[in-house]
Amino acid sequence: MNQSTTPPTFDEPAPSRLSLEVARRVGPEPNGNRILALMLFLLHAAFVWGRGEAWGQAMVLAHYGVFLLWQPFFSGQQHLPWPRALGVLAVGAALAALDSIWAVALWAVLLAGLLGGVTVSLKPIKERLGLWLAVLYLLLLLFLWLLPQGFGLPIRNETFTILLRDSLLVLPALMILFPSPQLQRQTGVVDLLYTLLFVLVIGVLALGSFTAMQLTRSDYAHGVLISMGTITLSLLIIAWLWQPRGEASGLRNLFSRYVLSLGLPLEEWLKKLSDSADSEPDPEIFLREAMAGFTHLPWSTGVTWSTAQSQGELGERSRHSVAFSHQGVEVRFFTDAPVNPAFALHLRLLTEIIGYFHSAKTRERAMQANAYTQAIYETGSRLTHDVKNLLQSLKTLCSAAEHSRPDQAMSLQSLMQRQLPQMAKRLEITLDKLKSPSTAADRKEIMAREWWRNLKNRYGRDAVNFHSDDANASAWLPHELFDSVADNLMQNALRKRQQAPEMHIRVDLLTSPRISLTVCDTGGMASVEVTEKLFRAPVSTHDGLGIGLYQAAKQATELGYRLGLRENREGYVCFELTQVVE
Repeated sequence: MNQSTTPPTFDEPAPSRLSLEVARRVGPEPNGNRILALMLFLLHAAFVWGRGEAWGQAMVLAHYGVFLLWQPFFSGQQHLPWPRALGVLAVGAALAALDSIWAVALWAVLLAGLLGGVTVSLKPIKERLGLWLAVLYLLLLLFLWLLPQGFGLPIRNETFTILLRDSLLVLPALMILFPSPQLQRQTGVVDLLYTLLFVLVIGVLALGSFTAMQLTRSDYAHGVLISMGTITLSLLIIAWLWQPRGEASGLRNLFSRYVLSLGLPLEEWLKKLSDSADSEPDPEIFLREAMAGFTHLPWSTGVTWSTAQSQGELGERSRHSVAFSHQGVEVRFFTDAPVNPAFALHLRLLTEIIGYFHSAKTRERAMQANAYTQAIYETGSRLTHDVKNLLQSLKTLCSAAEHSRPDQAMSLQSLMQRQLPQMAKRLEITLDKLKSPSTAADRKEIMAREWWRNLKNRYGRDAVNFHSDDANASAWLPHELFDSVADNLMQNALRKRQQAPEMHIRVDLLTSPRISLTVCDTGGMASVEVTEKLFRAPVSTHDGLGIGLYQAAKQATELGYRLGLRENREGYVCFELTQVVE
């Protein structure tokens, strides 16, 4: 066997620490089964053949050294502190110094439990078989040789017993035929719960055999069978109680609930966390309230936290602490005792929950700020279009005043008397919206015939065809909505006419059976890119049809109307504002 069996060596990189070289490799062990087989051969030589002999004690040290080469706990490059290094040395010294069959039996039980805990963590079946052979060897050696000697039982057929005892070495020899398990140290390769379970079951089986012998006055074989049958029946009952059929919850749910609440009243804490999340919109205040819940727990002395925006501390710091971070939230828990791995995993889960809540509230605050900015932007855009439409009307009046002749003074005065009060009123409404956008200016209504007359007065000089189903209609219209929609649609149509002077514009107002305003022109059709976003998002164009119609469509929806593109073909484009009747 080309395998180094160099004993453990110690060096001192720092005055307060020791370095224990326990393995040559980190990660997969290509000769793991060979080392394990050698360890079992040396165990047999030390505790069976050489027990009570000087060379047997040397074999004990050799066996323990090979065990350190194989062990799955520490890597060869790991630095062990003084207490842990002394504990490792103390175990080897105790095995060599104690000349007791019960110490050997206890060591065999521990090895069998350790190998069983490693085996259940492996997935490939071939890797498991090799380790199960080692477990089988230790159990057979324990029950066929070590326990009978510990109980003081006489050996009836010494030759057969010794032959059977030594033939057990075939099992470690067969291990070499199976692939070695890939044990990666410091990655949780040993399931401590299963290891403890194996140790307890083997210990109960061993002690139960002696108890059965004494109670039934039977021999050792019957005692072992009685103990094995009792344990098997007990495990079957526990397995049934663990997850019974039907609607019963069983021990599994109770155990899971206990583990989840280990050291922390999880349901109560989550209830408080949920209440804080519902009642507190500010993420930093919510985080402080969530952290305050940890300071009232028995194991906690204090907690500190930090985010990109703030940091805080509650309680008192201690020398035992553990830190986790998630979603930009870093939390350090201070405890009165060291945190075990299971509880550390529990605290990591709670940190992730807090991180998710904090991140959600941070995004919610950012969305509120964006919504506020969007509202300011949309309000400003609406007011800009209103002012622009007023400016256009004012330019029309100025143009009429500049080009009027002396004999048109009376008609010009009449035009000014009609238009200037309307423009002043519209400007007043615009200023009111600027002061308080949330007021009910949009809800002010006007008679249909009055609004229609004002619209014709504003655009009567622009060669627009106006048609109404009832010139004396008494229906009521949302004043600001119809002004905004009409001005936007008319200004867009007039801009198109600048490119095509022969284009005709027609405006229709229907008051029955439902109110509708239609603006049509004989110009070019809107492109597909524009119609896809029209009324649903601002559109960047060079000839109108941009944010004005987007704002007007939102305003129409709020007031029970719908603004849409009824026709869109070359030579006939028609927009319609229609009342929605439920």
